[in-house]
Amino acid sequence: MPDYPYLHVTFRDGKFLAAYLYLAEPKGDRRPRSKRLSGSVLADMDEQGNVIGVEILSREGLNADTLNVLLKPYGVRTIQPRELASVA
Repeated sequence: MPDYPYLHVTFRDGKFLAAYLYLAEPKGDRRPRSKRLSGSVLADMDEQGNVIGVEILSREGLNADTLNVLLKPYGVRTIQPRELASVA
């Protein structure tokens, strides 16, 4: 079982393509539904409406302050900057 949250970042040709922040294991049988929170941030929600993951389509969206503002209305706990820190 993974330890949540965790961040998966995808690069193509050495350039940032997208990132996905996994927040929780999906609950229920249906696929998560997506809701656009901003131009470059989408939230995936389980059947109960809980945010289980966040797709980030630009480096600007990969910011704890920005994500916390977008996710606060959904009851998501505060994302710490270290949880989005680059390995390199």
